[in-house]
Amino acid sequence: MKPLVSIVIPAYNAAGFLRETIGSVISQTYPNWELIIIDDGSTDTTADIAKSYVGKDNRIRYTYQINQKMASARNAGIRQARGKYVAFLDADNLFLKNKLEDQVTFMEKHPECGVSYAKIHYFYGNNTSVLYKNDQPQFSGNIFEKVLPQNFINVLTVLVRKDFFDKFGAFKEGWYACDEHYVWINLAYHGAKFYYLDKVVGLLRLHGTNDSYRSDYLIRTAEQFPKMVEIVESWFSDADQKKYSKTIERLRVHWRQMKLLGVLLKTPPFSWVLMPLFLFYRKSKYERL
Repeated sequence: MKPLVSIVIPAYNAAGFLRETIGSVISQTYPNWELIIIDDGSTDTTADIAKSYVGKDNRIRYTYQINQKMASARNAGIRQARGKYVAFLDADNLFLKNKLEDQVTFMEKHPECGVSYAKIHYFYGNNTSVLYKNDQPQFSGNIFEKVLPQNFINVLTVLVRKDFFDKFGAFKEGWYACDEHYVWINLAYHGAKFYYLDKVVGLLRLHGTNDSYRSDYLIRTAEQFPKMVEIVESWFSDADQKKYSKTIERLRVHWRQMKLLGVLLKTPPFSWVLMPLFLFYRKSKYERL
């Protein structure tokens, strides 16, 4: 029998997108999945929409919790997961129908692979007929040194062996930045091998409420990154500390500079010029297909 995949959807006021997102799961060519929808305190009709699917498909489950943000909702889903593998799907994004089939097939053939990740394409609003790409670094194997400075792995693309979460934990609750980055660093440092699949497995929706487009994005990340690094350094042996000390100091300097930029992005009159430039830069990274 094919292994079970647990898909976690954290949802907060996602009524406008949730039907399409759930539909992308139901359309999977791989049939042995369970979908765990964690309603993170929604005040719209998210609950009604989710429950309507629970009644139609016994692979779908719904849980409500008081609003505790994304990391908590994802962890709640992981705790409920019964699958050998865990995948994540935010409530406004989409899986392509080959997502699970491609990644499960690869990981079953490669038991040394702890986490597989792949490509995504992007679309604006509701227009999936026009797609964009934003190429990221692609590394496989022991990637700790590569992922420490930069998070190039989008959570939409991953398939993770659940036993790695059981052993080493998952998302840091209460974090509003670096939460995904921490997970990949944690798993990579503790021995999970990552493998990149050169396949497109999902579509990420770009809109005005995307976190990376918010004016406080750089500040939050700049404040959280040093705290994450402190945790990482607590794992280090003396040899690790010596090996990575220069890299970590460069990263600290970089994020001090980014915090200054973040403050300027929020402070008039600098924000009147810098914020449009920042948003233009973010948008320029996406190349139309």
